[in-house]
Amino acid sequence: MLTTRSPPFVACLFRPSNEKGSMGIIDRMEAIPLSQVRLLEGPFKGRQDLLENYLSMVEADRLLSPFREAAGLVRKAERYGGWEQKHIAGHSLGHYLSAISFFYASTGNEHMLERVNYIVDELAACQSANGDGYLMTLPKQLFEDVRAGKIETSGFSLNGIWVPFYTMHKVMAGLRDAFRCAGNRKALEIERNHAGWLDGILCGLSEEQIQTMLCCEHGGMNEVLADLTLDTGDRKYLIMASRYFHHNTVLDPILRCEDKLNGLHGNTQIPKVVGLAREYELTGDPKYRAAAETFWDNVVNRRSYAIGGHGESEHFFPPEKFPEKLTPFTAETCNTYNMLKLTKHLFSWDSKPEYMDFVERALINHLLANIGRKPGEFGYFLGLGSVGVKVFSTPFDAWWCCFGTGMENPARYGEQIYSHSAGTLWVNLFIASELSWAEKGVRLRQETGFPGEQNVRIAMSCGKPAKFALKIRHPYWCRNPEVKINGTIVEKDSAPSSYMTFERAWNDGDILDIELPMHLWLEALPHSDGRSVALMKGPIVMAGIVPADPRLKDPAKERYGEHLKARGKTDDLPPVFVATSADEVISCFKSACKGGDEYSSSNLVRPYDAKFKLFYQVYEEHYAVYFPLMTPDEWKEREAELRADKEEEARLEAATLDTVEPGFQQSEVEHALDLDMENSQPEDFQYRKKREARNGGWFSYEMAVDPVRPVSLVATYWGGEWHAREFDILVDGEKITTQRLHVNRPGDYFDVRYHIPAKLAKGKGKVVVRFQAPPGGIAGGVFRLRMMLDV
Repeated sequence: MLTTRSPPFVACLFRPSNEKGSMGIIDRMEAIPLSQVRLLEGPFKGRQDLLENYLSMVEADRLLSPFREAAGLVRKAERYGGWEQKHIAGHSLGHYLSAISFFYASTGNEHMLERVNYIVDELAACQSANGDGYLMTLPKQLFEDVRAGKIETSGFSLNGIWVPFYTMHKVMAGLRDAFRCAGNRKALEIERNHAGWLDGILCGLSEEQIQTMLCCEHGGMNEVLADLTLDTGDRKYLIMASRYFHHNTVLDPILRCEDKLNGLHGNTQIPKVVGLAREYELTGDPKYRAAAETFWDNVVNRRSYAIGGHGESEHFFPPEKFPEKLTPFTAETCNTYNMLKLTKHLFSWDSKPEYMDFVERALINHLLANIGRKPGEFGYFLGLGSVGVKVFSTPFDAWWCCFGTGMENPARYGEQIYSHSAGTLWVNLFIASELSWAEKGVRLRQETGFPGEQNVRIAMSCGKPAKFALKIRHPYWCRNPEVKINGTIVEKDSAPSSYMTFERAWNDGDILDIELPMHLWLEALPHSDGRSVALMKGPIVMAGIVPADPRLKDPAKERYGEHLKARGKTDDLPPVFVATSADEVISCFKSACKGGDEYSSSNLVRPYDAKFKLFYQVYEEHYAVYFPLMTPDEWKEREAELRADKEEEARLEAATLDTVEPGFQQSEVEHALDLDMENSQPEDFQYRKKREARNGGWFSYEMAVDPVRPVSLVATYWGGEWHAREFDILVDGEKITTQRLHVNRPGDYFDVRYHIPAKLAKGKGKVVVRFQAPPGGIAGGVFRLRMMLDV
């Protein structure tokens, strides 16, 4: 069966929640604290164990170095590499502090608690040395300039510094989590002191100046300040959140329930909405709730891929552009991390099963799928372009934003498995775990191999009978679950995407056995008219595995400090499904192993056969997730096109007189790279090499031409250059063209052909081709050059 997600319209109508207490905190259902949940053996526990190994390898003093430097203290170790060498340094320490705090709560690992306490003590020493509450890695002068009203911003810089408030949010969040999850009260005092300093910096700014400041990405500053009110009872921090960090340009349309997200940077916006959700919980203001719910609906139900992630190259795009947005740069991991945070808030207000359906989809197919099998392997994007490879970090030279959230994710797997309110326990997710429900004196053990298996057993342990309602999610993908209590099948009144309710007095030793049959089905890519589909097994995305060419170096085995240097795809032909209907596609599959983790198909996939496996289990394989769906006649036409492409490739190869591979030593030596070149260097980018020149610099090569027949130069460029660059191309000193690069072909490479005037090649065997950058500009990067006969 082919489905597209078409959820009911969520109107901007709501019923305000009741308020209680002097702080206006609304009544809401609570997730079970992490400290009461322990994961059991299974894929989630496996990733959590891997994280534990990595967190123990990290040297805290190296992450603390930029804080000590900013405070005028002698650092105890060298900084780490990657983003920790840039202005954003310090954000990783915030994420790491959150991760080890969550990990302590999730496991009771005392070693993690010792690390939490050490880092907090070190941060206290830095704050004391600063003398005024300040705790950051940047020179104070940046913020003194802001206090004085000197504010120059772009999307990602404030007075020339990369996202300082984004980093501040991560540091404050780390301190918050150290207090909440590890019980460190000193962390709360440090956070309060820093917030007091911040108030002094911003209190004199006008509304216009604040809105200018907020044009720079600032993370979830409204969230951490509102949380500080929750943790201290002091409303001044909530006032700070609303006064200093309400970004009108973005949040006002959301408050009007309007979707104005096209073109916006995704992870800049989601934390702001998470902050709105917390502000709703502290004020009861219904428009904040409506805004958060509408935003969630727009992102999840109108802007997301099958894996639960969204966006391409970090940005929201018009939903009708989905068919053009299957690239290696889809689904930034930070975005999904933040959407799960938002979902936790929404579910606490209204226990709609669709919220947990999304959490399940995103946890399995994105967050679980984008962690490698060795310590410190975290993904940034999760590419859905065919044929794709997963891109993982090096363990100590990356420190991307998604590296930081990647450290937190496994420590938080237990966060939304269970929820409770008076007399009711919700089982939201099927993850092997043990719950200690202190309020009822009940221990619940959930044993399952899910998502690799479809059976769940829940065992009750209690000293005396405990009466409560047990609500177990009936997931959207399951037609007819079967439930037995103590071996007897029980009647249930539920439908897909609902909760099954079993209310009774539960006794020690009671057993629930739940079978959740998983079926294969197809989910269409939004706005593809059903012509591009992903294969699903229950909630799990299946990936078609494309065999790697053993003669070529395998990009899937590379690890990256700079994620944008990873290409994230191969040059294999994207596979397609050839069938007359979705039902025919499903009928072609059969299980290739016990348990149904792998499937094979017969006479379905072209131009080569492919086995299918659970996407979260893909590691270094080459894969496809979305498949064009073609009829046999359409495939015949496509086959003819492929043959024509091959013939064209052979024709072009025959017409090629010379080829330069910039950045490759032997090729550049053979083509007389001018060693007097200026401001030019080779670089690696997405598993390929390139050369460019900067700020008036240049580079040149000698290339063969035909002395009689007309020739053209063909240059290969990257089509996703976001910052426009223009440069001149000269042949034997004469300018033949000016090339402009600016989003020419997002997500892919492209060729440009330049005809060489006959007078420049006539009677010659070689010419000098030169790329010239203007002052302050960039020439290239050039990935390949070919001199070709005009045929």
